[in-house]
Amino acid sequence: MWETEAIEARGFADPLSSEISSILRARGAPDARLPDVIEQSWKRCLADYKLLPDAMPKASVLTHSELKMQMEEREEFMRVAEPEIESLFRKLVDSEYIVSLASSQGAMVLFRCDYQYLSDLAVSGVIPGSIWTEEQQGTNGVGTGLRLGKPLIIAGSEHYGTAVQRLTCLTAPVLGRHGAIESIVNVTTLRPADARMNQMVQKIVERSALRIENAYFGYINRRSLMLRILDGGEGADIAEEGRLALDENGRVIDGSSFTQSLLGQDVGKLLGQSAEDLFELDRSISEIRPNAPITLHYQGRSLLAMLSLPDTASRSSISLVAAPANTPALRTVDLAEEALRINPILSQALDRARRLLAAGLPLAITGETGVGKTAFAKSVARFCFGEDSEIVFIDCASLQSQGDLGLLLQNRLSGGKSCLLVDRIDEMDEASQTALLAVLENDRQAGANGIGVIVISTHELDHLVRENRMRVDLAHRLKGGQVGLPPLRSVPDLEETIFELFRNERNALGKPNLELESDARLVLLHYHWPGNLRELRNTLRHAVALADGKQIGLEHLPDNIVEELSRKDLTARSQSEASKIEAALRYNGGNVSLTARYLGVSRATLYRKIQIQKARGEA
Repeated sequence: MWETEAIEARGFADPLSSEISSILRARGAPDARLPDVIEQSWKRCLADYKLLPDAMPKASVLTHSELKMQMEEREEFMRVAEPEIESLFRKLVDSEYIVSLASSQGAMVLFRCDYQYLSDLAVSGVIPGSIWTEEQQGTNGVGTGLRLGKPLIIAGSEHYGTAVQRLTCLTAPVLGRHGAIESIVNVTTLRPADARMNQMVQKIVERSALRIENAYFGYINRRSLMLRILDGGEGADIAEEGRLALDENGRVIDGSSFTQSLLGQDVGKLLGQSAEDLFELDRSISEIRPNAPITLHYQGRSLLAMLSLPDTASRSSISLVAAPANTPALRTVDLAEEALRINPILSQALDRARRLLAAGLPLAITGETGVGKTAFAKSVARFCFGEDSEIVFIDCASLQSQGDLGLLLQNRLSGGKSCLLVDRIDEMDEASQTALLAVLENDRQAGANGIGVIVISTHELDHLVRENRMRVDLAHRLKGGQVGLPPLRSVPDLEETIFELFRNERNALGKPNLELESDARLVLLHYHWPGNLRELRNTLRHAVALADGKQIGLEHLPDNIVEELSRKDLTARSQSEASKIEAALRYNGGNVSLTARYLGVSRATLYRKIQIQKARGEA
């Protein structure tokens, strides 16, 4: 595309190359020369996209509905890819890497990250649902990797945008049907890494991408014969398999990208050919014993392979069960009644919960009041059981006769696939706990038989056991699938959360042009929100309802919230943080350990912040 070498050979300076060198020198890059593929990307950014490296817009982010739609459109692929992304994250988390899977449109649809790095990544715009096309964000691992369709390392200042040059990104594409890019695996770190370390991690990333690709290839061709070429020998990693799908006559109908690497032949040229002729087999396909090693002969080479039979098992349909009319504590959940806002922390919890429930484990969702436990539980149930399944809600605090719960559970679970959401399990009496335990103990294959159980509590299960409010054996059964939801004050994108909910409330009350005054905005940002999302929603609804003009001021906010911060200068960030810490300390009775946990920071960090504020006060 760019004839740089020819221009330089004629003695002319390439203006784009000169501009790139100037940018790199201004950044203090030790080498003012980029690898060829990255330099070509930078030239596209300058000449084609007209992007300015120091004025790049923050990455666009999919709304919850848009992210959900992308996940649903790729539901089967996500089910294949998610376990590998989880495994990759566990391998790399101790080395300070985050792991994500981006769609073919560049949106991060799966996201794994240690909590301590979320805030720093959010500053660079790296959050679930963020979109990283090269056209919008310049040279970056996801966008440039998608454009090139091959593994790529973008390290530090090789990123085009100034805001993301702290990052090192290692990516590898995953191919789907007909060789089209289905997604891209992305591993990112904020920690500087040398070239040798990058190459080592890159190989791990590429193998993960191949595992996903081969597993998905197996899924989309599950109704066909599968010839698996084992490059690493019998029992080799799935990443070392080349795969060919065959029709009932043994002719090639599809092939994986690694097959092309193994055979040195474009898979497209193999389509329609007989596997018996292609690999000089000494017997017909129908005579080969399934999953037994065989030898293929191809262009003078001998290759080990196995033949797998088609998967003919059909999916069982989801059964619907009618709830007894005289049981007010049992009700069918309206899955559309409450929206769940996804942030980086909640995204990880959601992915974890989905995997646990899909594996047949009962879930225990815990968290402070108002964090959205019920909406979270509904979202998990919807994902695992489908939009058309019946999700039944049991409120233990409103059961008129808890002694009948055992019969209700048995009636509900006898009809096939269903999911029970058991709210306020800390209010469940001993007889009902025994009934629930019996259901879980008597059917340990509950998930396989289409039975899901999700319990919800504002208290940790261990706390309930210590207070003799839960049976120890029931707690043990539930703890295998325990997921804790973080409080609102610990989310990395609090400002965006507030503004999104504010937009929802003003639109719902018919005041779409209403805005927040700066003082009101600062109060909302630096209040500690002990009631979490529920308190925030009610506060915003209160303010929107009272506002008659075009702006919401302090006079429209609840008095107790304004009074919490009224003694501080709201225009000073440090003093606003002091207000939050002071309010949290009062809320927790002056206990520093509880306050640190409440604010989502370490005790050492909280002590340091307190000492800083004391020093400023004395000064």
